[in-house]
Amino acid sequence: MINNWQVPRNKRKLYPVVDVLSLFNLQTIGDDWRGNLHRQLDFESELERFGLKRPGERRDRRAGGARTYESWLFNLGLIFKEQDNDVVRTTLAGEALLAGQPPVPIITNQLMKLQYPSPYSIRSRVNINPRFRIRPFRFLLRLLVDQQIQTLNKAEIGRFVITEGENESTTCFQHVKQRILNFRNLGDAILHANFEELYQSSTTGVRTRESTISYLEDIGNTLINYLEYTQLVRRNERGHIYIPAESIATVETILNDGSGLRAFNPNEPFGIQRFQRAFGLAPGQNRDNRNFGGQTITDTLYRERRVRSHLLHIAGTRPISHFNVRLINEISDSTGYSNHQVEDALANFRPDTFSHFEASYLNMALSGTELAADFEIATGGIFEELGFDSEHVGNQPLHPDVFVRSPLNFSGIIDTKAYRQYTISNDHRNRMINNYIPTYQNGNNLEFFMYVADGFGTNIDTQVQDIATRTNVNGSVITAQNMIRLLQRHSSNPLDHNRLRMLFTQNSIIRLSDINSL
Repeated sequence: MINNWQVPRNKRKLYPVVDVLSLFNLQTIGDDWRGNLHRQLDFESELERFGLKRPGERRDRRAGGARTYESWLFNLGLIFKEQDNDVVRTTLAGEALLAGQPPVPIITNQLMKLQYPSPYSIRSRVNINPRFRIRPFRFLLRLLVDQQIQTLNKAEIGRFVITEGENESTTCFQHVKQRILNFRNLGDAILHANFEELYQSSTTGVRTRESTISYLEDIGNTLINYLEYTQLVRRNERGHIYIPAESIATVETILNDGSGLRAFNPNEPFGIQRFQRAFGLAPGQNRDNRNFGGQTITDTLYRERRVRSHLLHIAGTRPISHFNVRLINEISDSTGYSNHQVEDALANFRPDTFSHFEASYLNMALSGTELAADFEIATGGIFEELGFDSEHVGNQPLHPDVFVRSPLNFSGIIDTKAYRQYTISNDHRNRMINNYIPTYQNGNNLEFFMYVADGFGTNIDTQVQDIATRTNVNGSVITAQNMIRLLQRHSSNPLDHNRLRMLFTQNSIIRLSDINSL
């Protein structure tokens, strides 16, 4: 039995959720999942092909990796199993994601409903202690809005929140809150003497205190990553999460919506299925009345799902403003279907591709090295949507990440940094001054350099001005969030490149007010 909160940790961030769900749906559409090893292995192969799972030899050929992804989707309430025939289907929230609706509101809604006990928490390989009767992500937000807490880190969450946050009562909340405050003053001295025994491994038993803390902090960090996907929290310069001022009202609305834990009786006939379908309702829905009896899975339906799955995957890697020949050809090449078949499959399918890209791009910006190359390519895609010719050059030594050229005969170089609080180090400054700018200065009418990151340090304006002074090339920095806002602004009313040139050469951070003034 697991004596703490638990979530699957095969994917510690939520950005690939639509891709994983799409691929899972293609392998399970209208069929048994748990009893079909071939489907599970095929699903694992597809995850590897799309870069969603590290490739590797499957020594036992038992598809254990595939089942952890099924558990991930099940815990989020995106799939359920029909108890009378073991067929796995998507919930309405899962269907909404596959239909191309904005993923962040859907996943946020699921996280706010996620609770213990649940069908996931009682699974034999999970078996979370029934003392927990709580919605974990709401409890975390409740702590963050408390004026004495305000911030949380993985150490505090791992040691006290996921171990002692048993329920949503005021007594329990105050207890956990006080434990965190005491920890901030006294550190690990306040841990229980039998801490290792209390939170031992459900499979190997008692671990060292160091290993126990590391395990619990890993869960805490995964919970933080999940909350980051909602865009309700951010990390400060120390890596602690907090609720930014613009999100406080939204969080307060969530916490005061009057909802409670859902009743769950696994011994009731169809109790697990009924709970999971209710848990999996999309925002604004009250009931799942679908009847799957007699549903036939045709080749046309499968082709439609596969083509749309590829489109949503592409939408997570670059902005898509319209369906064009290039996009149709790309999907045709990937799926093997003809252009006409792809066009037919996309007929009347108008997903919110911008929201998909936004969710993916903001996660790329804080991914570190994991998605650094994707961040570079996606940033180039934004500049293409802004009307620039874009070339990804980051795979060449002593080059920036992206080179862009305007139809007005000026160019720029962009360096992307998947950091939370980026400052231009001496090494990075010297590369820009001695390598990047000189390489593109001659013959390209280079007018600007730019850094794109999740956030920037307090001295960033001075650092940009220093590079401009040393090279006679002006520049700027911009957050990934403001890159998205700039793209939104351009989508609603195309921006003149002379105005963009002025924006990109202001030798300071580009703020929302600068974008709104265009």
